[in-house]
Amino acid sequence: MLDYRVNTFLTLCEEMNYRRTANKLNMTQPGVTQHIHHLENYYGAKLFEYNGKTLAKTKNAEILKKFFDSVKAEETDILSSFTESDITHLTVGATKTIGEYVIVSEISQFLNDPNHSIDVVVDNTKVLLSMLEKSLLDFAIVEGVFDKSKYDYHLYKKESFVGICSKYHPFANNTVKLEELLNENLVVRESSSGTRALLENAISDRGFSFDSFKRYVSVSNFSVICDLIINNKFITFAYEPISKCREDLAVFTVKDMQIYGEFNFVYCNERTAKEKINLLFRA
Repeated sequence: MLDYRVNTFLTLCEEMNYRRTANKLNMTQPGVTQHIHHLENYYGAKLFEYNGKTLAKTKNAEILKKFFDSVKAEETDILSSFTESDITHLTVGATKTIGEYVIVSEISQFLNDPNHSIDVVVDNTKVLLSMLEKSLLDFAIVEGVFDKSKYDYHLYKKESFVGICSKYHPFANNTVKLEELLNENLVVRESSSGTRALLENAISDRGFSFDSFKRYVSVSNFSVICDLIINNKFITFAYEPISKCREDLAVFTVKDMQIYGEFNFVYCNERTAKEKINLLFRA
């Protein structure tokens, strides 16, 4: 069982505010401070510091948090093993492209065994990583960009990241210059999406931004994004499997801007996660 002061530390890492942490844990604010000081004295390391009025984690705190997240995941796995059941249950997170277009066959194959059960949470990268830290997921499969220093991970696969437009759009099945895109309306995913970050980085590396386009809008639902594209009003960028989800979509490429994105398995504890990843992907 994790020390109660570790729980205080993890909550403060999440809230990044002593008062909110105290309220969440039904403690006094000095009590929170005392717990943090105890851990700092025990480990001989400063864990939090103020940058002006803003509380920040030190590098040591980041290292310690990663360790505690791993231990918490191990403990959750051990507790679940105490429950006598013939059912093998997984709780898996997947970002939207992966959950909706990539791993459906693996989930179906896993469920062919009547003793297998699974909960799949499809959400953006930020939400899934937060759930991982709270041991609410066995592992997540994440597309695009995330902070690899904070989590254990390994590569699932690489996918081409391509332009997508209506099959009636002049760009359809062609290669265009980046400058030609700037006269287009661009639709992108929400700000917490790893896919959006991947596109933003690629465009930024070439001296442009989303503001360089004629107009850009943000939509979190890919079905709505597809509707906007099919109506020939917008273009977007996404992983190639998405282009096959509707017959009236087409792909295009941008000259000198070939983008490949990673799909990664992400977890807090390698031992427990890899066993469950193998169950789902080698069932």
